[in-house]
Amino acid sequence: MRGWLRLPCLAAAATLGGCDLEEITIVEVEDVVIAEVYVNLFQNPAENEIRAFLHKTVASGSAVDDLLSARIVVSRSDGLTLELLAAANEGCIDLSEAAEPGACFLADPVQTLDLRPGDILDIVVTFADGGTLMGAARLPSPFEIQRIPSACRLDPDTLLPIYWSTSVGAWAYVNETSIQGLPEALVLEGIQVDDDPLTLLGLSISNQDTLIVFPSEFGVFDRFDLDQDLSVRLQTGLPNSTIAEVSITAVDGNYMNWARGGNFNPSGQVRIPSLRGDGAGVFGATLNRRFVVSISDRASVLPDCPIAGL
Repeated sequence: MRGWLRLPCLAAAATLGGCDLEEITIVEVEDVVIAEVYVNLFQNPAENEIRAFLHKTVASGSAVDDLLSARIVVSRSDGLTLELLAAANEGCIDLSEAAEPGACFLADPVQTLDLRPGDILDIVVTFADGGTLMGAARLPSPFEIQRIPSACRLDPDTLLPIYWSTSVGAWAYVNETSIQGLPEALVLEGIQVDDDPLTLLGLSISNQDTLIVFPSEFGVFDRFDLDQDLSVRLQTGLPNSTIAEVSITAVDGNYMNWARGGNFNPSGQVRIPSLRGDGAGVFGATLNRRFVVSISDRASVLPDCPIAGL
């Protein structure tokens, strides 16, 4: 069919001298470095981390090779300096999902022990060609989950209110739970659960929004992916013989302005970078608090979770 379409033009060429062809301008896509750097602090300082993932807008094998030569330095005004070292990509991204090529860098865990909530940190990323990216971040101030111990027992089909103190400098709180044992616990109710553990994500969208109900208010970003029967079931609590890890994470403005992925898009339609220079990216800071909830209809060695306040 393509050959037949050309014939009228060729015939006209004999009498009219040819066809006018439409000009098409091909725009060359600029290859920009994107650096995603996060400082994550935990209740146990031994878990503190700084991780950086460098990639490019035009991905290729050769593009990754020169990223591995980058130098990433995070510093604090009192002289603390942390230089991140190249590491395997699984230290920065989930390799179980399709991921673009890039280079991962991690801070020495011995040095991250000295990081504290409220710290103001600067970062300089220097590339092999002399280009740089620079930025700054302030870690959220300390906050605590109120009344709930590090592990507690909760009766089946019971809602648990979670309160925490305000973290100065936090723009929002990312709330997450990972629930184990749901497939077996709900099979007799005729509800199929494919994921074990099941991870649900929530968001408290202001610094002063420091209350969430577990598990009914978790999973706001998973509603369209969850089975409807399961979603309705979780509104009344968890079934017996399940266990959940719950985390509340204070995040800074840099994190909020960049966070996008799946249904979780608190930055809005456009990401706002906090790293500037010869590229773009984010230098985000988070402070995490977490506890474990064991769902059981029998008393155990764990203290009971406090449910007053609903």
